[in-house]
Amino acid sequence: MANFMNAYILEKTEGMDKEQYYVSFIDGNYVLHRIEINFDIYSALFELNKRDRNLTRSDERNLEHSELTDETLSRRIFEKSKGTEEIILEKEMKTEFWKAIGELPNIQRKRLLLYYDYGFSLKEIAKMENCSIRAVKYSIDIAKKKLKEKIKKF
Repeated sequence: MANFMNAYILEKTEGMDKEQYYVSFIDGNYVLHRIEINFDIYSALFELNKRDRNLTRSDERNLEHSELTDETLSRRIFEKSKGTEEIILEKEMKTEFWKAIGELPNIQRKRLLLYYDYGFSLKEIAKMENCSIRAVKYSIDIAKKKLKEKIKKF
């Protein structure tokens, strides 16, 4: 079994009549060593590896992955956190929005998503679909109008 946390590798081989356990490592002179060990040492190293891996994964899950600079910290101070009602309303809006997009005709939905989600230009979309730029723009405009009508209540 390879250990990603430490500088050694544990191996377990099954022979005819017994199992053999080995630890391999590279010393300071870059020479590979493979030493046979007993089951007790193997199981202790195995458990140690498992604990190291779990601790590392736990740290990775709990570390904040955003950049913490003086600027971002001071910006957080002045940002007002969202309330429960605001979060629920936002989720409902997103749900309604994507439902409305799903109800658009295929061509309008495809062109709208290509333009806004994927960042293609009108010219690129027109080239993909072998049509005029004007047709693509008209299609996107109609789709936007339909979306506005469906989401008016928000």
